Amino acid sequence: MLVLAFDTSTSRGGLALMQGGRLLAEYTLESPASYLNRLLPGIDRLLQDAGRSIQEVKLIVVSRGPGNFTGLRLGLSAAKGLALVLGCPVIAVNTLDVLAANFPFASLPVCTVIDAKKHEVYAGIYCQGGGGLNLAGDYLLLSPAALAERITEPTLITGPGLERYGVLWQELLGNLAILPPPELRYIRAAVLARLGLQQYDAGLIPNLEKLTPFYLRPADAELKRPASTAMP
Repeated sequence: MLVLAFDTSTSRGGLALMQGGRLLAEYTLESPASYLNRLLPGIDRLLQDAGRSIQEVKLIVVSRGPGNFTGLRLGLSAAKGLALVLGCPVIAVNTLDVLAANFPFASLPVCTVIDAKKHEVYAGIYCQGGGGLNLAGDYLLLSPAALAERITEPTLITGPGLERYGVLWQELLGNLAILPPPELRYIRAAVLARLGLQQYDAGLIPNLEKLTPFYLRPADAELKRPASTAMP
């Protein structure tokens, strides 16, 4: 199965093509303002460089959010449009889960963070258990200081939210804040593809018509995932 995955949830998006668990190609797209003009040409270039055609794609994986409102809507709309043309399913994966999946064997808790604007962050805290990382509680929308109050042990903090609040968390948390190198703080489309394929193999295929972005603002609180949900 040829899997096409793309992320438009933050300022640094990405594209990946995967088949049989093997990564064929992966690109990074910088700047959300350019997604409208660069996403579809980027997909075309990705396929050309891998020597594949769009008609060979059998599964599309896209980031569902939380993240940039415009980017999420554009990405999900593109995924739905391609799926209708190709007659293939779409799997949408939570953005915070994808960030945590950069560290599948972390022995420390992993806290993923995305700048939500309005002096708030989207966050998820994950712990090892049952052979993988599990979301501990709900996805969060809170102030950076309030998030720091929830961290009471050494924790790996990762995600693009570090660009704005990394220094603050280091000041508030001291040695409790473990920060990864910059290249591991962003969503990788290859990781997105892997998680999407795992969901597909598990039969977790959403209804395309009902698939919507996950914004995590108060008006969308009913979209929160149950605390018992484990990440693939």
